[in-house]
Amino acid sequence: GLTAYHSSFESFHGASQFRGHQLRDVRGGKNEGLGLDAVHPLIRTNPVTGWKSVFVNNVFTKRIVELSKPESDTVLNHLSRVVLDNHDIQVRFKWNKNDVAIWDNRSTYHTATKDYGKEFRKGVRVVPLGETPFFDPKRKSKNE
Repeated sequence: GLTAYHSSFESFHGASQFRGHQLRDVRGGKNEGLGLDAVHPLIRTNPVTGWKSVFVNNVFTKRIVELSKPESDTVLNHLSRVVLDNHDIQVRFKWNKNDVAIWDNRSTYHTATKDYGKEFRKGVRVVPLGETPFFDPKRKSKNE
């Protein structure tokens, strides 16, 4: 399958500098260094469900390795639109005091919608060490 180059350097370094935090270069597992770059399958297999899913993010996915830049940009733009424009694959969580939301980042995209007025919003992110993303062509997607 196709693979994609991902980089979160710009996002995480910018956010850490803005907040006055230092990024750690040793985080455990294979996730080390300050580059925050990786190459992963474009379609990944969830190790728990066995389902295949699109593994792109319009902020972090920079290009599809096996395609030319124009081809990569076209495919990534299309895949981003599929994710962003399909309301049938989205969940809208209506927050109440003391609510907790948990999701599996291996198969879920998330974003904060700024619709909470002047209320204070605080999030705590817990990220366990995960496995290296992989693609198993024998597995099916949820829709198959």
